[in-house]
Amino acid sequence: MSRTFDNNARAAFNESIYKQDSTFKLKYFKLHGVAATVRMILATAGVEWECVFPNDWANVEKKEAIFGVLPVLYETTSAGQTIEVPESEAIENYLSKKFHLYGEHDDAFDEMKVRAFSSSIQALISYYFLRVAVVRDAAYKAVMLERFLTEAMPSFAATHERHLEANGRNGHYVGDKLSLADIKLSLALNMILAVTGDKFVSKEKTPAMWAVWEKVNVIPSLVEWEKTESYQAIAEGNLRILGF
Repeated sequence: MSRTFDNNARAAFNESIYKQDSTFKLKYFKLHGVAATVRMILATAGVEWECVFPNDWANVEKKEAIFGVLPVLYETTSAGQTIEVPESEAIENYLSKKFHLYGEHDDAFDEMKVRAFSSSIQALISYYFLRVAVVRDAAYKAVMLERFLTEAMPSFAATHERHLEANGRNGHYVGDKLSLADIKLSLALNMILAVTGDKFVSKEKTPAMWAVWEKVNVIPSLVEWEKTESYQAIAEGNLRILGF
């Protein structure tokens, strides 16, 4: 059955945007993929949430999803109302507003900067994922990997190190608090370190970027989530399908 947005959910959505007493379920496959940032936002927020994996995606659940794709976020408010948010970028933006991951609250300049940094990081992740990781042709894969290593990565590392140095090398992109950009960079560095080792990123070569990675990865609720069976299943699926 094809569905669209339920406009009756408008009131509950707007009332809950900054409330943090909801519970959450995120439906996606057993790999990091385009749900990686959303999962990390929920894990670092320290809220009650769980991963839900599809049981019969192709025959049943695909037809029930608003866009026919995953991830989908289901939020249950303290009043018992259910809010459904589709599409990874929309979910990231919604949760970033809810958990104040756009810098100072209602500061449009901070939000613009966080969005800009996040967009740049996502571009690098997408570059590797779409042009290297999922490519099956060995010759083309080798060419694109070489471009990633010689063009994309050096430019990315120099650019983001400069921006982080400008913010005081304090483990954050904007101000002195966790933002969506910090979370995305941590994810990107996990990928970069798995693929290239310390060729481009290390405590010595990129101390400002490394400070972000260290600060994010000691958040207690994130550390605990990475010990769960769900996380281990996701990590194993990612390694099996994408090789990292």
